[in-house]
Amino acid sequence: MRNLQTEQALLIWKEGDLIKDQWILNDSEPEITIGRSTECVISIPVRWISRLHAVLRRQGGQFVLEDSGSKNGVFVNGQRVLKPRPLNDGDVIQLAPSLELIYVDSEATAPLPGQKGLGLHIDQAERQIYVHGQLLTPPLSNQQYQLLVMLAERPGKVYSRMEVIEAAWPGEAAEGVSDDAIDALVRRLRQRLAEIDPDHEFIVTVRGYGFRLDTGASGA
Repeated sequence: MRNLQTEQALLIWKEGDLIKDQWILNDSEPEITIGRSTECVISIPVRWISRLHAVLRRQGGQFVLEDSGSKNGVFVNGQRVLKPRPLNDGDVIQLAPSLELIYVDSEATAPLPGQKGLGLHIDQAERQIYVHGQLLTPPLSNQQYQLLVMLAERPGKVYSRMEVIEAAWPGEAAEGVSDDAIDALVRRLRQRLAEIDPDHEFIVTVRGYGFRLDTGASGA
């Protein structure tokens, strides 16, 4: 399972309230290519995007975006990119009509200080949760369990609030579930997991976008 162990920036492809895809920006890559081609590091199969549309490079502690001669251009916050453009947290990158990528800086995805290697395991056959091999008792509520199972499908993936609603309140209209209800559910789940290990933040909030699971397990 993939796990985010360190602070890493993200690109999030968000359409309305749904997160269609996302990519971790690896500092070790000399350049991160973006385009329609499957050979690009970030491949987006949309016909309005050029085969090689744009490129990201790490410069001076920041990711810098550059147009690679695309047909339809690259825009950041509505302004066309004509020269290399440093990115800031929350910048909206437009590559095609109605296709926007949101840049999330590494500080927005940072774990809390002092985190250590941990392990969380879900036994779905028995509907049991283990931390360090220790059984969590009493069991989670159904809503807490369903939320944790969804987050554990792809540890490190940011799940939107809409996806949280679909997992924890199936069949409920989104407008009928308040942000306070979502935050309360996440807070209660954090508290339950903290009963075994209070020093690790398993459920990480990515500001403005949603939540991800940090299992803390070593390896990927």
